[in-house]
Amino acid sequence: MYISIEVPEICEYPQGFPKYWLKSMFIGTVSQNYQVNALVGTYIRLVEAALVEYQLGTSMLQKFWGTHTSIDLRAMYRSISHFESCLLDMHRAINCYRRLRRHKDQHPLCLALNIEKPSFAADTVADQLRLMRNEIYHLDKAVIDGRVQEGQPFALKPDGPETPHPIESNQTIKSIDRLIIGHRELLFSSLAEWLTEMGRYAEKIADFGPDRKAGSATSGAD
Repeated sequence: MYISIEVPEICEYPQGFPKYWLKSMFIGTVSQNYQVNALVGTYIRLVEAALVEYQLGTSMLQKFWGTHTSIDLRAMYRSISHFESCLLDMHRAINCYRRLRRHKDQHPLCLALNIEKPSFAADTVADQLRLMRNEIYHLDKAVIDGRVQEGQPFALKPDGPETPHPIESNQTIKSIDRLIIGHRELLFSSLAEWLTEMGRYAEKIADFGPDRKAGSATSGAD
């Protein structure tokens, strides 16, 4: 059996979003509204964290399948933990973003974020991540409560289909292209697409403001 690891690389935002943090520290915050600033800061922080966890999860997954002299189970379990954290961070970040778009303050940033709706903010995406998160929590509870059954998976699993090799007879190709937990699954390609878009909107937010008491310099979020 051949192994094909189909996890898209995310090359953008290797340093996170330092512009936002530097502007917040030395120039000013996006808004005079503390709740808006809390939502913005939490969104930026969680997107940064999700990007890091995605990269670490990918690295550990490649290490596991790339080690041919031994079975490095530690790498696989670390990969699982990183991807679990990535999913949870993305779910929380999307909740912050959606709340920011409909904030009652009607801050210029909130209005600017309503000009277009990114795919990651759609109900279908939010629901997929929420259901994956719920499945992780439910399995954790089953393990703690002693309800997990013999042979029942109790963690997230990088997996995918196994298909016949196009040239070599009696040989197959196993594609690791998704995360599975319980009856839920999520393609790495979708995860990378949403996370990349979330990073792009984090940059837009970083370009916005800061808000001034005597007025607002709010260019940059188009």
